[in-house]
Amino acid sequence: MGKNRDRESLIRFIVITIVHEIVLANTNRQESEHFLNSEVIEYRSQTEKTAGEHIWNEYDKKYIEEESLKRLKKN
Repeated sequence: MGKNRDRESLIRFIVITIVHEIVLANTNRQESEHFLNSEVIEYRSQTEKTAGEHIWNEYDKKYIEEESLKRLKKN
């Protein structure tokens, strides 16, 4: 994949990981905790894998941060 496409995938993985962590922290159902924890681990590993495939310059890092925050607020 190209760098721009990987950047969008990275943003998606970051947002999904954060959303799962928030839900995990606020869940009242014990039966959901194991599933949510597994999802957090899986998405975090995908995020790390995608982030490690390229060398990100300052513009990319700033774009990823801003876009992740925008999408997180949207979700």
